[in-house]
Amino acid sequence: MYQNFVFDLYGTLVDINTNEYDSTDWQKMAEAMSFYDVHYQADELKAAFFTACEWKDALLKDTCQCPEIDIVEVFQQLFANKGKKASRSLATHLAQVFRAYSTRYIRLYDGVIEVLQQLKRAKKKVYLLTNAQKVFTVEEIKKLGIKKYFNGILYSSDYGCKKPDVKFFNIMIEKYGLDKSQTIMIGNSAPEDMEGAFRARIDGMYLHTNLSPVYTDKVKAKYIVDNGDVRKVTELLLKK
Repeated sequence: MYQNFVFDLYGTLVDINTNEYDSTDWQKMAEAMSFYDVHYQADELKAAFFTACEWKDALLKDTCQCPEIDIVEVFQQLFANKGKKASRSLATHLAQVFRAYSTRYIRLYDGVIEVLQQLKRAKKKVYLLTNAQKVFTVEEIKKLGIKKYFNGILYSSDYGCKKPDVKFFNIMIEKYGLDKSQTIMIGNSAPEDMEGAFRARIDGMYLHTNLSPVYTDKVKAKYIVDNGDVRKVTELLLKK
């Protein structure tokens, strides 16, 4: 019987739609940054942002297989490009503004609260292992009302690596002293959540949701839920 339930967030518990390429949003960001005497045209800012992301990613290639950047540092780089300096506090604020502009909707999938409550009543440990920017995700989890259900949360941006890198899984396992034989990863991404869990030698439950990436290989999961219904977590696993 599993004692430790490790969830992915976006696409597994949370349905979200963002668009980081919309020119209208980049125009708003350019206007926001101009208040700090940092002047970009919208298209210039958009290009500079993605270039900085790629550069930061390349710097981390030697540290892990699947590097994860810190988006706050990207906004600091956008200031540096124009000969200005942004404090971490200011860069954090602007990153959050960008997230607000680029998010079209964010909501829990049906059944999420019910499942988390059932796991807690069954005295299971519940964790979140998410490929996400902490600067965005902390507040989104609070807004969605699910923070209280987790015994621990790991954000990839804190560790410079992300799923499916086994390093990220091992950080979680070691940090919380998890017994792999009593731990299961629940996620919607076969190439990230399930592949990573398989490499880390823990079981996986794959939920195929509207946000699941295309994957043509055999899914490396002990359980597969084709309709993405998160309720299957407790229906199937609390009996084990």
